[in-house]
Amino acid sequence: MGRVYLDSAATNLVNPRVLNTAAKFTDMLSDKSLTTSDVFRKQKESLGIARKTVANFLGCDKSEIALMQSTSHALGTFSNCLPLKKGDNVLICDLEYQASIVCWEKRVEEVGFELREVKTTGGRITVDDFRKNMDENTKVILLAAVQEINGVRADVKEIGKLAKEYGCYYIVDGIQEAGALKVDVKDIGMDFYCAGGKKWLGNPFGMGFLYIRKELLDTIKPMYYSYYDIQVPERFGDYMDYLEDPRRQPFDDYQIVKDASVFEIGGHGNFLGAMALTEAIHVLEDIGIEKIQAHNIALNNYLYEELSKLGLCMESSGDEKNMSSIIVFNFDRLKNNNVEKERRLLHYLREKDIFVTVRCSTGLGGVRVSVHYYTTEDEVNIFLQAVRDFIEVDQASQRLSTLETAKRISRACCKDTYSVASNSI
Repeated sequence: MGRVYLDSAATNLVNPRVLNTAAKFTDMLSDKSLTTSDVFRKQKESLGIARKTVANFLGCDKSEIALMQSTSHALGTFSNCLPLKKGDNVLICDLEYQASIVCWEKRVEEVGFELREVKTTGGRITVDDFRKNMDENTKVILLAAVQEINGVRADVKEIGKLAKEYGCYYIVDGIQEAGALKVDVKDIGMDFYCAGGKKWLGNPFGMGFLYIRKELLDTIKPMYYSYYDIQVPERFGDYMDYLEDPRRQPFDDYQIVKDASVFEIGGHGNFLGAMALTEAIHVLEDIGIEKIQAHNIALNNYLYEELSKLGLCMESSGDEKNMSSIIVFNFDRLKNNNVEKERRLLHYLREKDIFVTVRCSTGLGGVRVSVHYYTTEDEVNIFLQAVRDFIEVDQASQRLSTLETAKRISRACCKDTYSVASNSI
């Protein structure tokens, strides 16, 4: 049996086409027929190609896309750019990953607005959960489209309507959604959408994206500008021509570009990451994101049914509208916050070259299983049989342990009885 990889929610398997991008990048750098300016133009062009590719994938305009190193990079960018003041509040539910909280801490210290925890029930976040916590000072709702701790897909569109009703910014973290499920940012109606590349998108070279609704580009500003943000005066041609022109000087009357790219690093950046992100999305598009979603949901439906038959506690939703590419289960609803049995299963599976993860938070979680377009039904069946075998071995071990305990008690009782009898004589 070969490796069974069911851990895409942690890190995606790398498609050979994406991996080959690294060779193309190094070939470009070592090509002695290219001048420094030639390489620069190709590198800068890769950023524009990546933005256009992401925009097509999300159903928006390329001017609304910025390239980000990770989801945390994008969330940190929001936290420092949105116009917040003392007395305002930002709503974040108690299921979110730590990055969604940590990214705000420095700004909270500086400004004094409130990070307001939205309590959830049973691992589900609803419109009503947010509504109960909203007031006239609510300026931001931040929500993961799919929760990493249980794989539940939120009703992002309905929560977006609530944000619009209150006139607050709506930020959606798509790290556990983009690449596994179809996303149309215009249909959903969020203000911001972000995702790192290493999970479902399949880019291991540190590049994801940030979508900013076009109407907001004139109302929020980045922390700083850099030379890639310059809109070169028409008389100079492209940026390299500008650098070569003796008339150039640092106080030229240049303008700043009017698109989302101003939120990027702004200088010599991760060009390999941009090239790989483009190729990774092309891989997904060649398969078809609708086909990928249908495949993943079908496998997760099957997993949910079969794991439920084993009497396991399912943390994920069995309802397709809330189902993602992640299934999470445990043995006893994390009784007393103990995941010892889940960890034992993890190690048991690893010995059989089956890869899953244990993830827990907020009293939820367990064994996290995540499928993607490369996952086969045979692999899922191998995993399921291994879980059945583990349960059988574990139950046998418990019976043996119970029997040994009974024997020890029996021996101890016999010894005590003999002792009493001896003392009587």
